[in-house]
Amino acid sequence: MPHVATDKPHDELLAELRAGLARAQAALQAAQADLLASHAKLQSAVRDLAAKQQELDSAQADVATLRAELAASKAILQAAQAELSSALATLESAQAQLGASHDKLKIAEEELTKLRTVSQDALDIGQTERTRRAEAERLGRIKDEFLANLSHEIRTPLNAILGWSQMLKPGKTPESELVEGLGIITRNARTQARLIDDLLDMSRIISGKMRLEVQRVDLPAVIDAAIESVKPAANAKGMKLQKVIDPLAGPVTGDPNRLQQVVWNLLINAIKFTPKGGKVQVVVERVNSHVELSVSDTGKGIAPEFLPYVFERFSQADVSIGKGFGGLGLGLAIVKSLAELHGGSVRVKSGGADKGSTFIVSLPISIVRTLDTAENLQHAKVEPHDALLHSPDLAGIKVMVVDDEADAIALVKRIMEDRGAAVKACTSGAECLACVPGLRPHVVIMDIGMREMDGYTLIGKLRALTLDQGGRTPAVALTAFARSEDRRQAMLAGFDVHVAKPVEPGELVAVVSRLARRN
Repeated sequence: MPHVATDKPHDELLAELRAGLARAQAALQAAQADLLASHAKLQSAVRDLAAKQQELDSAQADVATLRAELAASKAILQAAQAELSSALATLESAQAQLGASHDKLKIAEEELTKLRTVSQDALDIGQTERTRRAEAERLGRIKDEFLANLSHEIRTPLNAILGWSQMLKPGKTPESELVEGLGIITRNARTQARLIDDLLDMSRIISGKMRLEVQRVDLPAVIDAAIESVKPAANAKGMKLQKVIDPLAGPVTGDPNRLQQVVWNLLINAIKFTPKGGKVQVVVERVNSHVELSVSDTGKGIAPEFLPYVFERFSQADVSIGKGFGGLGLGLAIVKSLAELHGGSVRVKSGGADKGSTFIVSLPISIVRTLDTAENLQHAKVEPHDALLHSPDLAGIKVMVVDDEADAIALVKRIMEDRGAAVKACTSGAECLACVPGLRPHVVIMDIGMREMDGYTLIGKLRALTLDQGGRTPAVALTAFARSEDRRQAMLAGFDVHVAKPVEPGELVAVVSRLARRN
């Protein structure tokens, strides 16, 4: 220690030194105590650090373990992902297979449906074929029955005509028998003509060529005419014909001749199937916007099972040989078709066997626009009961008759000459063309179906002549070609009038008279 100069005494200095030393020792001891405390703290810190180190080591071990476990988990997860991917692939494959199986199942179901459809179609076809076969057999029976019935209906009047024509010997037959025989021949000839007309009408209806001359029709007048024409048949059976007409029924539009045919067919049908002393009633009444015409009778009625077939062609309830009723089974079919052509309908009611029947025709008040029929090419209509003696006088009229059938010429010549006409007969078209320029007839009546030169060719050559040669001479086609298309073809060929065979003498005279006056 450095020597310090002082003025204090030595003891004081020593005391101070000792005091300082004591302080120094105290400070050293305090420092030692602090050092010991610090050392203890350090040791405690070391112990703590060691503990922490142990904890850290343990944590590091745990971390390592966790890392190992994580690695293992990752491996497991990767393996699981691989398995999941494999499972997904398997699932997708299964789904694809399921889809394919579903498609196959759907195809199989479609095939099964097709097979069921084909099977059902086969069953339906079989059933349809059986139905068609049954229907064909039924129609075949109807056709055979119709042909047999047609033969009977044609031969019956033909037998009367041929028989009486051979029995009526001039000068050897009493006048009473002569009148009776001529009446029978006339009735049976008209019966045959009516059969042929029915067949032609049905042919026109089936082919869609039925024509209606539509005009305003006074239905009561049509009914009166039909009733008058069937009165002889009703009187012969002692039957009562009654009519009840509603004054408010009003007129209809239609073809008066065809509507009269409807009423006539229904009346004849009622008279045919009603026993002697029965009653037939005609009623006309207005029902809403329609006029209903009903024909009812007290006859044999209609069985319920036959009602659906009443209006079928050739259909008859009783087709046995001894049925006792004539006809071809066309009348009611024609009634139905004509009613429908007029925009109407027909229905039938019957209580059954022996309970009578009622046929009801419904016609609309207004169907189509009324046609102007003031002057047309349709030939004059003369009712069959009009006598030839009441037909026009043909005196001074020159008529040329052209036909290659001698009997046909003889009949027309007789009809014309009986009414005073001068007649020139030609047996060929060439003879007609040679005679017309010199004779200049007022009217030419010619057949169409001639062999060497048919009527169409002849009328064409006749119309090719000049006016001075007779090229405009009125011409009548008197022919057995009686269809509507035959009439149209005749008019287009150059004929003025088409008259179908067989013709009523009075009708032919009226046609010739009208054409001659026009000429």
